[in-house]
Amino acid sequence: MAHRSLRVLLISANTEQRPDPVFPLGAAYMVAVAERAGHTVDSFDCCFEATPRRALIAKLAEFAPDVVGLSLRNLDSSAYPDNTSYIEDYRGLVEVIRAHSDAAIVLGGAGFTVAPRALMAVLPADIGVVGEGEVAFPWLLERLAERAPIATTAAFRCEPAGRGVCVTPAARLSVLDDGGTPLRARFDWRAYHERGGALNVQTKRGCTFECVFCSYPQLEGSKVRMRSPRAVVDEIAAARAEHGVRHWFFVDNIFNLPPRHAKAICAELVDRRIDIEWSAYLNPRFVDDELCALMARSGCKAIEFGTDSGAPTMIANLRKEFEVDDLRRTSALCHKYRLKFCHSLIFGGPGETAATVEETIALMDELKPTAVIAMTGIRVLPGTGMVEIALRDGQMHPDDSLLWPTFYVSPGLEDALIERIDAYARRRTNWIVPGLGIKTNVAVLRKLRDRHIKGQLWRLLR
Repeated sequence: MAHRSLRVLLISANTEQRPDPVFPLGAAYMVAVAERAGHTVDSFDCCFEATPRRALIAKLAEFAPDVVGLSLRNLDSSAYPDNTSYIEDYRGLVEVIRAHSDAAIVLGGAGFTVAPRALMAVLPADIGVVGEGEVAFPWLLERLAERAPIATTAAFRCEPAGRGVCVTPAARLSVLDDGGTPLRARFDWRAYHERGGALNVQTKRGCTFECVFCSYPQLEGSKVRMRSPRAVVDEIAAARAEHGVRHWFFVDNIFNLPPRHAKAICAELVDRRIDIEWSAYLNPRFVDDELCALMARSGCKAIEFGTDSGAPTMIANLRKEFEVDDLRRTSALCHKYRLKFCHSLIFGGPGETAATVEETIALMDELKPTAVIAMTGIRVLPGTGMVEIALRDGQMHPDDSLLWPTFYVSPGLEDALIERIDAYARRRTNWIVPGLGIKTNVAVLRKLRDRHIKGQLWRLLR
């Protein structure tokens, strides 16, 4: 017997536009999932609204949803010392929904999965989905349509949290191609393409590594699950043919792991002569001549390396899986194939000293990347190795939910670290420091986008 069709409103709560607005890929996937399950679905995006709460009130009155799904991308901007928390914005949205609708409120998204129970305690929602929603969300909608209790089954663990319940799937989606493709048309993808410089696409989920500060294994699991290269390129080709979308960003936490998968995607783009430009996050250990050649031929214009440090001591302390020689070799290959590249750094981690800071700075001078994006301090996230370290070093309270930003800076550095990075970055044209406002002026970035410049803006640095 078919279940009752619900009216489902999917909301992307993200309003951050620095350095670029990011298309709500997760919410677009959930729109597709809910529609496939037979429900009537509408969407609402806070990002480009001048007054999001007022606009949301109008949308609630117009659509009259039975269920509202709220996708939370991040907890905060993760920049230090200039940090922006998004929790109060989320609270305001939930309160608007409560005041103007009787709909069930379902929280989800990467930001929610990082701290689900803490968020359920401060946001008066009914249900929260921990992890992937492709299986859990349609199951929830079916239960709500049947007015059945949300209770633990073999496939889902349901636990009280706040005034509602947290739902965690017992297993992740095993075949990513089965998850379908996102319904980008339900959000203003043209605005994201123009003002964000690219649209995003995902080729895999999961991470096998254990970097001390990273939440990706918690969000996506420790097993890498891959979409087929053909399905990935089909998605890109369709948007290119139907809408002329030429600029893409692969949002995988590591695009080039396993290397064979990245090479297969590049080869598929080359073989089908898809005319695009793209960029991605890469791990410097898994880069070779063949991959760089394929990337260059397939339209790659920019690479971002999650380098974090150039000092051997710090690379080990952060539990990175590469060595300094990997950074040298990979940077040389980028220069050889004229691939613009960026090293992202995090200063102030456990064991950082003035000497290791100077080692990293010297290595960046040696490697001559197109850009360096430097962060100071490590955002301590629940479930990561930084929690134990921050507790050991007295930089967080045992009862801290970490919902609001807690940053770790190696004891003894603090102000001296900020002063050193600020002074150095202001003398280098290719350094960007979000936490210190260096080369992150929104008005300037928007002017560049108004000139129809696409792709990563750091490519323009020298």
